[in-house]
This record gives sequence, C-alpha cells and structure tokens, in this order.
Amino acid sequence: MPLSNATDDEKKSRFGLRTLLDTSRLLIESHDVDFVLNNLLLISMGKLMVNRAAILWFHPKKNTHSVLKSKGRHTLSTEVTIRRDLFKKQSTAFCADHQELDHVCKHGFELLIAIQNSERHFGFLALGPKMDQKEIPEEEIEVLESLVFMSGIAISNSELVGELRTTNRKLDYKIQELFTLFDLSKSFNASIDREEIKRIFKFTLLGQLFVRRFFLIIRRKGEPHIVSQNGLGVALDRQQMQQLFSLERNIVMVDDDIRRKHPFLEQAQIHLLLKLNNDGQEPAVIGLGKRANGVEFEQTDLNFLISLGNLALMSIQKTYLLEDQIEKERMEEELSIARSIQQNLLPDTAPEVPNLQISAANIPSYQVGGDYYDLICDDNKNLTMAIADVTGKGVPASLLMANLQSVLHILQPFDISLVDATGQINALIYQNTPSDKFISFFWARFHHHNRTLRYVNAGHNPPLLFRRGSEPRQLSEGGVLLGAMPTLMPYKEQQITLQKDDIIVMYTDGVTEAMNRDEEEFDEHRLISSVQHRLDQSPGQIMEGIISDVTVYCDNHFTDDLSLIVCKVC
Repeated sequence: MPLSNATDDEKKSRFGLRTLLDTSRLLIESHDVDFVLNNLLLISMGKLMVNRAAILWFHPKKNTHSVLKSKGRHTLSTEVTIRRDLFKKQSTAFCADHQELDHVCKHGFELLIAIQNSERHFGFLALGPKMDQKEIPEEEIEVLESLVFMSGIAISNSELVGELRTTNRKLDYKIQELFTLFDLSKSFNASIDREEIKRIFKFTLLGQLFVRRFFLIIRRKGEPHIVSQNGLGVALDRQQMQQLFSLERNIVMVDDDIRRKHPFLEQAQIHLLLKLNNDGQEPAVIGLGKRANGVEFEQTDLNFLISLGNLALMSIQKTYLLEDQIEKERMEEELSIARSIQQNLLPDTAPEVPNLQISAANIPSYQVGGDYYDLICDDNKNLTMAIADVTGKGVPASLLMANLQSVLHILQPFDISLVDATGQINALIYQNTPSDKFISFFWARFHHHNRTLRYVNAGHNPPLLFRRGSEPRQLSEGGVLLGAMPTLMPYKEQQITLQKDDIIVMYTDGVTEAMNRDEEEFDEHRLISSVQHRLDQSPGQIMEGIISDVTVYCDNHFTDDLSLIVCKVC
C-alpha cells in the first residue's frame, strides 16, 4: 500500500520500523560506546519530542547510577539508587507510578527505560515529558524499548571489540618485547666485555621503558657491588646495599613503610625494587625510579624487567667466571713454575757418605708445599740433614721454606755449632715473618769417621731411631719452634753414637696425620710398625714401604705435605 493511502497508525508503525532499521544499522556498524549513547539520546528525543534526556550509568561496586550523558536542562547531578527489581518484568517504568522513583521524577524526568542485554545491566535512559505535554503513546514506548535494547547489544559489542583491540595491542606489545628480548639475548651472549653489557642494559631501560633513574646491584662472593647505575644523585654504601638483599618478595613497590625502613631509597627516588635469583646463583637487586612518561609499571613491564635483569645478570656473571678462569689458569701456571723451582731447591739425589745409606722424598698435597728437607755434604764427607714443616700450604709456605733453605746453605761453610746456628735462624725467622708463621725444624750432622750424630730439634715431630733389640727412640732434644718467639734460651744439642744397621726415620706430620675415611690418623704407632716390618731392607725400600702404607691408608687423599728422610748405618 502506498504511504499516501495508509492510515495515521500505519504511517506511525512504518515510521517506527524504519527508525529501528536505520538505527540498528547505525549501531551495528559502530564500535564506539560514546557514539551509541549519543545517538540513543538524540533519536529518543527526536522520536518522542521530549525536552530533556539523560543516560544514567550503572556503577556495580557502588550499586548506584549517575548521569553519564544528558541533553536539555535538568537538576539531577548526584548519584542515585534505583531498585533493580522494579524492572524484572518490564524494562520501562514511569516515575510517577513508583514512589521509589520520586527522587528521579523531581529532577524533571518521568520515564526510565533499562539499557541492558541478557547478561548485563548498563544503566537507564531517562526521559523528560513531551513538549506538547501529552502522554507518550504505547506504540512509541515499544519502539523506544526496542531501540534501547539494540543499544544495549551495541554497547556490549563495542566493549567486546574494545577488549579485543586492547588484547591485540597487548599481544603486539608482548611480541615486540619477545623480539626485543631475543635481540638483547644475542647481544648479551655475543659480548664478554662487562662494560658493553652494562651499556646495553642501561640504554634498554632508557629507550624501551623510559626509566632514567636506576641501579643494578649484584652480590659477588658475599659482597654487594653496584655494576650499573644512572641518575641516582646519592651513593649507596655497603650496609645499604646489603639490606636490599633481605627483601622477602621478589617484586616490591616502594611505599611509605619501605621508605621508613630504607630512607636512602627516597633520597635516590627509587619507586620499584626487583630481586633476581638466577638458577641458585648469588642474587641481584634492580632499583627503578618512575618512568619518564608518567605511566605506571604494568605486569607486562615487570615481566620484561625481570627477563632483562636475568639476561644482564647471567652475562655479567659470565664475565666474572671468565675472569676467574683466566686468573685460575694464571695461578696454575705460576704454581707450576713455583713447584718446579721448589723441586730444584730439594736435593736431586742423596749424597754418598761413608758408613751411611740415605733415601729421601717429598710429596706435596698442593702444587707447592711447606715441607722441606735437605742433605748437605761438606768437604770431609760429613753430612748435614734437615727436615722442616712450615705452617700453611701453597705459595706463602713455599717462600718461607725457600728462605730457610738459603739460610742453611749460607751457614753451612762456617764453623758454627748447631746450637748457635739454630738460635740465629730462629732470630732471623722471628724478625722477618708474620706472627702466625713458624717452622717446625729438625737438623743433624753425621760424622762418618766415628758414626756420631749431633742434632737439634726445634719443635718438629721427633725422628725415630730403630736399633735391633731395643724399642724405637725419639730424637726430641732441642727447643721451641722457629719463629714462634725470640731466642731467649739457647737450644739444646744431643749427640748419639750410632751402630751398624741403626735406622733413622725423619718425617713431617703429613705422614702421621694422614687420615682414612673414618677420619682416623695414621699415627706414630703405624709408622713404627711399617718400619719394623722392613728393618732388613734398604733405606729406599723402607721409604717406599712407608709411602705405600700411608697412601693405602688415606686412599691416596693427602691433606698435607709429606716428607721423609730414611738413613741406615752401614
């Protein structure tokens, strides 16, 4: 039927349908909540010819509504509470019909239409009276209800599209972060220069996250060190840095409570602390100021910072490990040289002395040790034998041992008694070594023409004299350790006349203090037993037997240097 021949009711119905159709197209194509609400207000006012309209937006946490948008004059400016159960059976309510809506009615609105969909309530469309003061027809309300319902669906779709756009932006940002971290990982791994690693870390914070103020503290060998910082304006001392490692949480936003505990953080304007624990390695702490763009740190930013910090931490630790390895190799090379020098200080072979067979050996527990022995023969074929044990191990002990060896060789040509020589050696050691360094020392002179032995024992393990038919005898006469105290009293000397087949075993505590798996020492009685089983053997065989017994006993795990001199009178 042509529109010109239709009745007024039919014309209104067709107009309403056309309005709904045009509006639905407009709303469906829009993904903007603000656009949807503005159009809902304008179409409603134009359709009903009302003088005022407003969108009352719902706040779920407060369970209240407030004016979000409005057209025309009204006095509703505060939040209002509207009972939702009034709209359970219908979406429309005239304010004059409900006493509970008086507070809306008195502000110039007479009709409320709920904006909602099947899952959510968004708010209300509030309408004032028609400009001609007539009642709003039922059919117009029905059209308006349909329009509002479609608006609710459009709002829901707009929010969904907005969430998708936000998700896509976050996903794009996450992908960008992953590519950034991948590139950073390659840059960090490619560099063994700590300064270059620190530079990459610094400019990533500056350029990627707009952080101008930060520090990176790592703990190396128990001590905290700032390896990178920028814009702090204050210097952190050791105690302040150490406090940061006591943080219980890995991510800490610096609040008033944290500032009271650590006031230096406020001085440095640190806003965020991140504690890094990389695969059980020594931890690190990153402190960050606020971002230059004013944007707060989000969870994605924190994840990126933790990943960046761990990459930087691993790379920095790698440089330290490389330095340690280089230092270790350098030390091993120096120790090898020192070991070679030390071995050259010891006698190559035992000298040939009338009426005496001699064997000697030194086995250091480290590359260089503090044990020392010497065999010095004078022009008359008389033999000076010495054995000593310097406190400690390694290079310091070997240096002190070398000093002792040089002193003995300097004194050897002079006609000086063992007592006087020992006193002079003690004075020299005491005056020129630290108070915690001293030497246990035994030396003796064997005169081959009458087979006599003169000796002085300066605090050393007493050598053992084995004679057939007698118990082993300890050679202990002498005095205090070398370097322990000044020579206040002269050392004592003892003389022994030796007999054929007498055996003397001089040793360091690496022999008797060698331990088995039960931490029991080899002890002197096992040494005596080892020698007594070999009394008929040569000094070399006796010495090898002792070393073999000790090696088996401690399972080839020497915890101290081991030195032996074995003599047999012939």
